[in-house]
Amino acid sequence: MTRAVWAAARWAGVLALGGIVVLAGCASPPKYADLTLRPSPQQPTPSQVVGERIIVALGGADVTVQWLSRAGVERFYAEKPGLINPFPDDVWAEAPPTIFALRVRNGSAEPLQFDPSMALLTTNSDQHLQPVLYDEMYERLIELKDSARWLQSLQATLLDRLLVVAPGGQREGLLVFRSFDPRAKQLRLELNSLYVAGRLSPVFYAFQVDLRQAQ
Repeated sequence: MTRAVWAAARWAGVLALGGIVVLAGCASPPKYADLTLRPSPQQPTPSQVVGERIIVALGGADVTVQWLSRAGVERFYAEKPGLINPFPDDVWAEAPPTIFALRVRNGSAEPLQFDPSMALLTTNSDQHLQPVLYDEMYERLIELKDSARWLQSLQATLLDRLLVVAPGGQREGLLVFRSFDPRAKQLRLELNSLYVAGRLSPVFYAFQVDLRQAQ
């Protein structure tokens, strides 16, 4: 195994599914490649669903969340001049990461604060996933060829530290979680450390897990 391949395997490992055991004799879970996430018709927070995006308005601010497939991640970075996709092909092979694009726009008169590291992704089977942080990914990416470019792109887009968005400003980036149990039917994304106009304003987003339609 070459050093580059070994490093990519380590990178995939940090994002792999953890703590899920399928007992012998049980039906095999769906493959991740066959799954897609869609906004659930019933949202726990009053919101507007536009295509694959869920938009929550909060007193002059709004927070938009969209699940990204592998192709969606590629499009996200293709629209960012000077950046490259820091998620190698290897991470999508068996247990790909669960990635959400998040955009915060602050139309209020006061700064908006949000700590992405406090977000939580929960399945209907009570599996709880916390965001993957930059430091965890750094140890893997640093081993790859041209690691500086990979790390630059990751640092520019990964949301894992406290954000302060000034009035009239906006911030966009990615929330990255490890793989969820592929047997899950529902996911709930909790942004529970969002402060708008100095008040704690937690928001929740619901997604249903569907089998991808055959082409």
